[in-house]
Amino acid sequence: MVTTTTGKWRGVLSLILAGFVGAGCASTRIPQAPGLEWVAVEGGQFTMGDVWTGLDPDATPVHVVYVGNLWASRYETTWDQYDWYTSVTGLPPHLPDIEDRGARAVHGVSWAEAVAFCSFVGGRLPTEPEWEFLAAGGARKQRYPGTNNPDETADFVRSHDSSIAESFFVGSKKPNAFGLYDMGGNVAEWTAEYYANYPEPGAEPEWFDLENFDMRILRGGSYAQNTPAARTARRAGTLQDVRSAIIGFRCVRNR
Repeated sequence: MVTTTTGKWRGVLSLILAGFVGAGCASTRIPQAPGLEWVAVEGGQFTMGDVWTGLDPDATPVHVVYVGNLWASRYETTWDQYDWYTSVTGLPPHLPDIEDRGARAVHGVSWAEAVAFCSFVGGRLPTEPEWEFLAAGGARKQRYPGTNNPDETADFVRSHDSSIAESFFVGSKKPNAFGLYDMGGNVAEWTAEYYANYPEPGAEPEWFDLENFDMRILRGGSYAQNTPAARTARRAGTLQDVRSAIIGFRCVRNR
């Protein structure tokens, strides 16, 4: 079921963001969520977009971007981590009627709630270029997270073609080239800054105004979608207040 964030909880989230986003990733006071593991990723230059067919109108024209060095969460955010977060912040329990939680990928979290969680643990949501860089293995530019071979996708991607009909335990498939799990499938992942249309050759991208527009970008596909939705260049848009059983997130932070 899709719901929207109320004004009351927007205020709570704003207070959390204000209290923790300024702490900085190097602060020793940043809380450590259970099982949260940061992977060091060397940034670099890569070609963003559909370099294979050039036919995806949402992922063309292809263009070169540069991504800085990052720490990236090895796994998608889990129920254990999100339950810990709501407990220590005093927020209401998240979907308390769901019984099977633990190390499964959390879902039903709005974009603003994902932003608040990442800020609380000293990170942030990845920008869309950062997400694609992480998923595609950087300059390796793999079509699916972990492989270019469609026959191998079931080893890396938990999709409708190879999964049960709910989010699964994180890390149950093979990792991609950076050692990151579930960059394809399991739950689709929220991203932060993005540009609505890819720039023409030689042009600067026009970043979307997150303050004035409610649309956000999801990446990676989910357990409820067929495997092609997990292609590393594939984009999907939805409103930031949407809470869905197929949407989760992971965090990054600057190095």
